[in-house]
Amino acid sequence: MNRVELSGLPRAHRVHFVLAWALCALAVLLTAATWLPGPSKVPFAAVGVVLVSIFPLFGAALLRVLISEGGRTLLDKANIGLLGRFAWSLSTGLRCSYAVVLAALLLALATGGAARDTGTDEHYYTRWNNMERRSERVAITEDESHEATKAQARVFAAGAGLFHAVGGFLILVAASPAAAPR
Repeated sequence: MNRVELSGLPRAHRVHFVLAWALCALAVLLTAATWLPGPSKVPFAAVGVVLVSIFPLFGAALLRVLISEGGRTLLDKANIGLLGRFAWSLSTGLRCSYAVVLAALLLALATGGAARDTGTDEHYYTRWNNMERRSERVAITEDESHEATKAQARVFAAGAGLFHAVGGFLILVAASPAAAPR
């Protein structure tokens, strides 16, 4: 299989790919900022923008891969090994970038366990009481509230970053020439 290079992509695919990776990088930066000590320095508006941008960007990447001949060939169940060879044919820089980004985002998702539905004015979180079949407010300290808010931002930003990284990969798959199974 031929080596996949960013410079070999059609212009529209290249712009789409760069946009996906720029949003992925922003999501990684927002995720990393949630590990800083002290109160949250991550504006939820920025996390919201990265999260909402998943829909048009990932949707367009999915459409590209579904209507392209190369995408249909690589994503066919009978050619699953071909998709692995395609991923391996990416440039070393792209493979390393994907590995680092995916590892960071999976770590962020794994450490976001402290995420709770926290209140903004008061220090509480809402939890579901299975015995009484209703939600209830539980008081927490200010530090716990900051940690819960940061964990929430971490989970949302990491999830968005993961979708943007996969969207970038789908764009590469869509731009690949149709490879016949060997």
